[in-house]
Amino acid sequence: TTMAEIKGKYTIECVYGDLYQFSLFANNGQLLYESREYATLASCKSGIETFKKNVQDEKTKTRIDVDKNKNYKFIIKNGNSIYVGESYKTKTAAENSAESVKRFALISDVVVK
Repeated sequence: TTMAEIKGKYTIECVYGDLYQFSLFANNGQLLYESREYATLASCKSGIETFKKNVQDEKTKTRIDVDKNKNYKFIIKNGNSIYVGESYKTKTAAENSAESVKRFALISDVVVK
């Protein structure tokens, strides 16, 4: 398997008519992370670069939280930047997803829809 075959994908979409949001997908199409909304396309692209930098930083902390419905989600925190993942039924699934986010963050292409 070459690196090209295991690339994920960032997609940028216009949401709510005038805001932009990016999503990170694994190579198998699984949604790994959805960002908050950004006011402009440029700020959304900048947000991807910040996200890449922050999830790879050695100061970044990852934790797994459980909600009132007993679902698990990962939280990746670096300084004032906090990234919260989707909900998962098991702690292991949330941990695996957090690791996938870190792995795919740097090896994914950006596609504007």
